[in-house]
Amino acid sequence: MLGVMYTINKDASGVILVCHDCPHTERVNEFDERLGSRRTQAARAMLKHGRNEHGKPPCCRLVEQTRSMVMMCGTW
Repeated sequence: MLGVMYTINKDASGVILVCHDCPHTERVNEFDERLGSRRTQAARAMLKHGRNEHGKPPCCRLVEQTRSMVMMCGTW
């Protein structure tokens, strides 16, 4: 697929981001929510992995959102 850098899966431990090109994973629940959205932190880590390990430029730009904005959108 064009532009797919990782897939998002869920298992008993929570949400997992899996690299499209290798077995690298980022587990959302391993990030510190005191630093902001754990899902956003995991996505950033995966984008950094893609850039550093596979030489891929980011296919999109992450936008900061507060919990209240996300909750208002109904996606939390």
